[in-house]
Amino acid sequence: MVTAALDQVGSWPAVLVLGVAALVLALESGVIAGVLLPGSTTLVVLGLWSATTGTHPALPIAVAAAASAGGAVHGWLRGHHRRTTGPPQGRLRTRVEPAVRQAEAWLTSRSPGHTALVLAAAHWAAVTRTLTPRVAGGAGVPLRLLGPVVVASSTAWATTVVLLSRELGQQVADEAGWVPAAAVAVLAGALIARRRLRHRPVPHRQVG
Repeated sequence: MVTAALDQVGSWPAVLVLGVAALVLALESGVIAGVLLPGSTTLVVLGLWSATTGTHPALPIAVAAAASAGGAVHGWLRGHHRRTTGPPQGRLRTRVEPAVRQAEAWLTSRSPGHTALVLAAAHWAAVTRTLTPRVAGGAGVPLRLLGPVVVASSTAWATTVVLLSRELGQQVADEAGWVPAAAVAVLAGALIARRRLRHRPVPHRQVG
């Protein structure tokens, strides 16, 4: 799939390649249908394309990070709008509403630091990259918290995948699934450790 995509865009002008990639990444993190779009694969193609054409990786990384973060902010705005106007109508949306409410309630009960870690981890994995900003908007997570976290996480995600694909070539296209999985595992471990430390009983000192 990656090789076919690279063959297709290899002769395109840079502005068209970057424009199409930005559109895919913005839609992937910004609209519900984005769960069907290949965000990570798009980054791999950008990395291979930049290596093939001699384009400095900073350009595709900047475009990809800005597009993905912008889409996430749009998703947050949609969730925030839903919070103020009520749930949308529709049979499918009515069915998923209880799950959305449960996710929002869970996120609302988290501390700001915990929420930031959840948002950062979510941007590294497909599906959660699309849905989490909307849930955060519906849960009342402020944009001043979500914005910097999403910008930092999308930049780290884009930088990691683009640079790996430049260095490892087709190998990262075949085996890049471990990259977001490893990042999510590390951040999940941080969440668990943080929670255990917060709930660890404080030992009482004996008065001698």
